[in-house]
Amino acid sequence: MAEPTPKSSGPSTLRSGFETVHAVAAGLWLGALVMAGATAGLLFTHMRTLEPAFGVFENYAGDQSNIGAGFLQNRVFLALDFVQYGSATLALFATIGIIVLCKLPIRRASSVVRLLALGSAMILVSYHLFVLTPRMQENAQQYWSAAEAGENESAATAYAAFDADHPRARQTLMGLTVAVLALLASGAWSAASSAGERPDPPTTPRSGPRTKADGREEPRLASRGGRS
Repeated sequence: MAEPTPKSSGPSTLRSGFETVHAVAAGLWLGALVMAGATAGLLFTHMRTLEPAFGVFENYAGDQSNIGAGFLQNRVFLALDFVQYGSATLALFATIGIIVLCKLPIRRASSVVRLLALGSAMILVSYHLFVLTPRMQENAQQYWSAAEAGENESAATAYAAFDADHPRARQTLMGLTVAVLALLASGAWSAASSAGERPDPPTTPRSGPRTKADGREEPRLASRGGRS
């Protein structure tokens, strides 16, 4: 009688763990991008309808609603950048773990889409975090400092430099949203495809002929389908 083979749940459990981290990271990343964009639209739209005046910028001759909304939205984008950095790091390490430790077949369509989406997202977020954001933050700080001091010409110059990067930043965030959405969807696709696979049944070695005590082979009994 063949001995039962133990089930190996280690690789599947490891894969499930990596996929969970990947899904949480991509979902949080996508949610932060969508919420930051929605907040910007609502904040600038409603701030203009209020026609506010800010005491700290009372000497600034420019648009008070624009500078106030931009000052507040900057905090939202800084929080977004922290979420993006953490989510991108987790998604990258989870994908590496799935490929290296769980032996994900990279020639699958779902794997190709996942890797392309991850590569695009990593390129865009790196450009956003390490190129655009430092430059825009520097120009924004100069803009607010000049506006607070009532140096309207310097404020206008700094704002023009900041605003020149604004279309590029908006396109980058839109591209990131599409890439992260594709990353989340391809991860779910890949996980579902792997869950539907059945591992090959374990093979048990065929037992050789049994021998009697005197050394002669003991004949086998004929099976129903034929000789054994």
